[in-house]
Amino acid sequence: MTTAAGLALVALGAHYFVRLAAFSRGFARTVRQAEQTAATPADPPFVTVIVAARNEEAVIGRCVDAILASDYPTDRFEVIVSDDDSSDATAEVVRQRRAVPAGGDGADDAAALRVVHVPHDPDRLRAHKKRAIEWAVREARGEIVLTTDADCVVSPGWLPAMAAAFDDPATVFASGPVRYDTAGGLFARLQALDFLGLMACGAGGIGIGKPNLANGASVAWRREVFESLGGFSGIDDVTSGDDELLMQKIAYDRPEAGLGPHSIRFVNRPEAVVVTEPVRDVGAFLHQRKRWASKGTRYQPELQAMLIGLVLFFGGLVLATLAVPFVPALAPWLLGGYGLKAAADLAVLLPSTRRYRQRGLLAVYPVYAVTHAFHSLFVGLVGPLSRGFEWKGRSLDR
Repeated sequence: MTTAAGLALVALGAHYFVRLAAFSRGFARTVRQAEQTAATPADPPFVTVIVAARNEEAVIGRCVDAILASDYPTDRFEVIVSDDDSSDATAEVVRQRRAVPAGGDGADDAAALRVVHVPHDPDRLRAHKKRAIEWAVREARGEIVLTTDADCVVSPGWLPAMAAAFDDPATVFASGPVRYDTAGGLFARLQALDFLGLMACGAGGIGIGKPNLANGASVAWRREVFESLGGFSGIDDVTSGDDELLMQKIAYDRPEAGLGPHSIRFVNRPEAVVVTEPVRDVGAFLHQRKRWASKGTRYQPELQAMLIGLVLFFGGLVLATLAVPFVPALAPWLLGGYGLKAAADLAVLLPSTRRYRQRGLLAVYPVYAVTHAFHSLFVGLVGPLSRGFEWKGRSLDR
């Protein structure tokens, strides 16, 4: 019995290693692609940056300031803050930063920064952020739409690097690099390492032609294609997923429209990084991960099968860790499982921490190696079945 359980654990570990090794190869491919293409667009398109915000008065100012400081022609972009029924001074903070009209005093000139108010909709209990983005798209003038979050700070090179991805006419959706602010204690650094690994896996999936993960803090898409797909229709019953569910919709759902994995690009450029904050306590962390995982049931079957394999591996590690004091014969198998996990994790963490100058985070990897299996198992089991979490002051059922 012990041998059978050990063999199963090692087999699942081998599956985990093969998957992450593939993502590591894909990550390297996106690095090469980035280094072979321009960091700024040859002919800058007009771009709309959308920030969906709800009760973000404490952070929206620095977010907007960073976007307006982008290294991009000021007459070639606009910023729309989509105020999602805020009850605080979010809109007023934005108005205080209203820019001078972008081109002079012509009738067609528009302010580079404006607020769109999303009216309260008591009958719609889900997909608030998606609705806020769609509301802003109605007002957008850009042929390319970029989105980020109100609690993020974009780098000056973010906007030009993301826009440059669309120099390739085949590109419909671009995902960009996002990392956590690493200031803080052990908990913040563990989150930062985990988040960097998720980003690297998302980049790697795109690099091998199997897009899976993206982050709404840094995505871009062609407005014309977004509108032709009906925006978020078909995925707007899930609160989360304004990023990767849209990406997967483009990659897998409309081959007859000429779309597919080739339409997706990862902008693997350190100068394009977006920085966001980790959560500050375990309760908020679990709510966040439950929300992220809640969209897993909407993934493509192949992606769901991959995630099931990963959850089974994490479950095996957790059970073996808890059982080994009582069944010492499991110890060699458990060490083999953690060895495979470490080899797989480091296959994506080493190149991504090097690429984004975060190698100091590897100091917390020994703690991460064990805690990651436990929290991933919890999220993997509870997230897809979750029927409730708190987000932006709302109680949501999914």
